[in-house]
Amino acid sequence: MIITLPFKTPTVNHLYFNWKGRTIKTKEAKELKKEILELVGGSWNEIQSRQIKDKTLKVVVEVYEDWLCKDGSVKKKDVANREKFIIDSVFDSLGIDDKYIYELIIRKVQSEKEQAIIKIEVYNEI
Repeated sequence: MIITLPFKTPTVNHLYFNWKGRTIKTKEAKELKKEILELVGGSWNEIQSRQIKDKTLKVVVEVYEDWLCKDGSVKKKDVANREKFIIDSVFDSLGIDDKYIYELIIRKVQSEKEQAIIKIEVYNEI
């Protein structure tokens, strides 16, 4: 299963805040999660999600973005803190518990077009 999110995925730092010791989603996070639900949902993905439900999974998250400075050095941007929100939102939209992820790969992909591509497949190593 391949899912494309055709927009820049924000970092966890922009999606949550702490209030009285609790972690709360921002308005932006709630709206983005709703948008992901609309993109990922649908009968086609329902059929595919039934094929991988309750199976161990391998997930590859590719974050496409301009990762380089003008001088060619790598920008100080962390890719890992984007993964949690992407995984939670996509898996909630599919109705699959992310506890079944046994292998997770996160990649930066140099690109002018900002997007995220999530590849989910059955993990056969167990």
